[in-house]
Amino acid sequence: MDTYIREICSLPVGTEFEGFFFIEHVEIKKHRTGEPYLKLILSDKTGTIPALWWKPPKDADLTIFQRGDVVFVVGHVEHFQQSVQPKLKEIRKADSKEFDSKKFISESRFSIEEQFNSLLEVIDSIENPFLKKLLENFFYDDSFVKKFLKAPAGKTIHHACIGGLLEHTLGVVEICETVAKRFKSIDRDLLICAAILHDIGKVYEYEIDVTISRTTEGILLGHLYMSCEMVTKKIDEIEGFPHDLKVKLLHCILSHHGEYEHGSPKKPKTLEAVTLAYADALDSRVKGFEEHIERELGTNKGWTRRHFAFEVPIFFDGNFNYGEEK
Repeated sequence: MDTYIREICSLPVGTEFEGFFFIEHVEIKKHRTGEPYLKLILSDKTGTIPALWWKPPKDADLTIFQRGDVVFVVGHVEHFQQSVQPKLKEIRKADSKEFDSKKFISESRFSIEEQFNSLLEVIDSIENPFLKKLLENFFYDDSFVKKFLKAPAGKTIHHACIGGLLEHTLGVVEICETVAKRFKSIDRDLLICAAILHDIGKVYEYEIDVTISRTTEGILLGHLYMSCEMVTKKIDEIEGFPHDLKVKLLHCILSHHGEYEHGSPKKPKTLEAVTLAYADALDSRVKGFEEHIERELGTNKGWTRRHFAFEVPIFFDGNFNYGEEK
């Protein structure tokens, strides 16, 4: 039986399990006697867990296990310092034909085709000719769209799935539309354009294989810079694009993380920028809570473990309706 990490965390101490897992981290350690053992962090789409191969055979080559490998393990549940830390009695590298990649990365619960059609409808509603042309230059480009529709919006915190960037983008757009209807001083076209483009650099920040990982470019530059660079290049191709409009749009993108401590090189200084920053935070935080609840509790209710980024456990006693299944 291919066990999920969420299931392992709920098993009684001593219960045996087996399954395929992704190696997030691996170290060769030594007992006090000098004998080697393997310390790992294993993952699947339901979470991560530390594990020990405590007593490998003396002739075992521990160096063959590397971060990024998918392995088949057999072990039993143990606890260490009140946390689950299984001990393994068998581990081997898995062949790609043995496991289903859907165990490691999920897809947006909403139809990607329907979401993209909704995005195109929003783009069609833009009245400013320069902003509309800019958006069309991105989203009528088949090569870019192919990357955009597959990209996640994050690795672990929120929208960490195929199609996650599209889902997050539409979520932010919907929130911004609501705010723009309430506050008439907001430039709706500028805000919606910024909402659609704010995270496009993520098409190059992340890559998907068995799991989601950050690219070298993404680690060194980050999606805020890459988004601005991509937008600037497209703007420069549009004759007569107003300079002040370009500056205001780039400011929205640069400041959408809101605070310096959140990685934002600028704080929001316009109505559109502050709206985008709060819309982005709201959509990502609520989705992050949902994903953590689903990973931790499945279809159950109660308390999750502490979320590593939000720094709190999360309580849930509602109905599990995260949106219509595709």
